[in-house]
Amino acid sequence: MPVGYPAARSGVELRILKNLFTPDEAWLATFLTHRFEPAGTICKSAEPFGFCSDTCTGMLDSMAGKGAILKKEGGRVARYALVPFVIGMFEFQVNHLTPAFYKDTAQYFQEAYGLEYLSTPRPQMRVIPIEQSITDDAQVATYDEIRQIIEQTDGKIGVAECICRKGMDLIGQPCRKTDRREVCLGFRDYFDTYQREGWFREISKKEALENLAQSEQEGLVLQATNEQYPQAVCACCSCCCGILRTLQSIPNPGDFVAANYRCRADSDKCVGCGICVDRCPMGAISLSDKKAVIDPKRCIGCGVCVPACKPGALSLEKRKVPAIPPETTEDLYEAIKAEKSRWAKAKTALKILRHMHLKDIRALMGI
Repeated sequence: MPVGYPAARSGVELRILKNLFTPDEAWLATFLTHRFEPAGTICKSAEPFGFCSDTCTGMLDSMAGKGAILKKEGGRVARYALVPFVIGMFEFQVNHLTPAFYKDTAQYFQEAYGLEYLSTPRPQMRVIPIEQSITDDAQVATYDEIRQIIEQTDGKIGVAECICRKGMDLIGQPCRKTDRREVCLGFRDYFDTYQREGWFREISKKEALENLAQSEQEGLVLQATNEQYPQAVCACCSCCCGILRTLQSIPNPGDFVAANYRCRADSDKCVGCGICVDRCPMGAISLSDKKAVIDPKRCIGCGVCVPACKPGALSLEKRKVPAIPPETTEDLYEAIKAEKSRWAKAKTALKILRHMHLKDIRALMGI
């Protein structure tokens, strides 16, 4: 997989896999890639290694039903592909999540997967500014405007429970930002998968926009899969979301997100109320001499602070270098695969560590 699935010191990644695959299924999964292929092609490749063509398709369907791989129907035959751990295998456990699996996932993020996620030069997810943070005169690309993403969806829309908040509920640490759980939207392949397996419910475009408006009001960060036509849009918070919690733990999260905006503060308009300080999920805003100050290395351009600022002292401005998402999911994974290397991971680690104190480094690495 382009996004990777690294080993952890504790072996927690193996416990996760044992929850998703039988040994034979795991072996069969090694004949899949991130590109969709028909069952016949996969089974033919696996047949010399002892996989009977009569049972191979059934095994693929079993894995898809457990959320271990992705299945696409339509046309003459079904096709199958691998999915990343996040967003993918983990989120697909929404209807059968257990406290143990969620704790293993959180541990894996801390021990290995968090750095793996950050070390992808082309991020798998991107931040979309909330609609209320965009001024009427701003030239906003369609892929950065959530209303246009919804309106131009050429298919059905589904809403699912947030897997992260559901997991935090299971371990007795409910979300501090919202009481709602149905906040994650799915489109295209993800819609087909969730609908087929009964993991979420179908909603109208009007309902999707109303759901997003409520998320914006509650100060949730909109994160979409990093394509021009995203498969999913999540409404996230830094108390539950594994991605935001990972970003929050490093000193320069703004350097590791695909985002086209940063916040700016007008000191002449600022009254020093401090609401924006509490609202920011990354701790990018502080008060100095009763005026809001933005740390550009921490700002991820989500815009949740802007509508909360009644004096109008905060606004979003475009970053100098635009982050243009690939057109399709396959394009995204191909770009991730082409750009990722051991050197990229090493540079990522250095980029983070040079800004950190020793105690923070130890906490990030779980030691």
